[in-house]
Amino acid sequence: MIIKEIAARRSIRSYKQDPVPDEALIEIIKAAEFAPSGRHIRPLEYIIIKNPDTKKKLFDIFGDDFINEAPAIIVPVADTQKSALFMQDLSIASGYMFLQAKSLGLGTVWKNVHGKNADEVKKLLAIPSHYDMINLIPVGYPAENLLDHTDDEFEKDKIHFDKF
Repeated sequence: MIIKEIAARRSIRSYKQDPVPDEALIEIIKAAEFAPSGRHIRPLEYIIIKNPDTKKKLFDIFGDDFINEAPAIIVPVADTQKSALFMQDLSIASGYMFLQAKSLGLGTVWKNVHGKNADEVKKLLAIPSHYDMINLIPVGYPAENLLDHTDDEFEKDKIHFDKF
């Protein structure tokens, strides 16, 4: 049976203005820290953004309203000098954060970061040059109520045994 957070997790792009307690943000990051990493190197670090001016500057880079609207944003970053598998490490840690946030009644969305946008974010947040990122994670209480996934969405015909 699928855990309820997987079935209930949706991308949230509209947030209430209720602040997210620091304790909840720490619990979300704790889930990421317990995620597997290549060779268990654990090259990830996390920036929590709550400052409205910084969020406005991120909005100016990306143009997505939910960046300004979310009470908090988590930026997972990886030390590329420690790991060549940092993209995988960031991906799985982000997934764990999404599920932990959902278990706390919070919503999240993956905001892709790459190219020129990544350079601008690194400069804005004073991220060292040997660190990289793949996403921002806005976090907040959902202002929208999206339905859970159902078994009807499961496509069993996509499963192949032994060969395609």
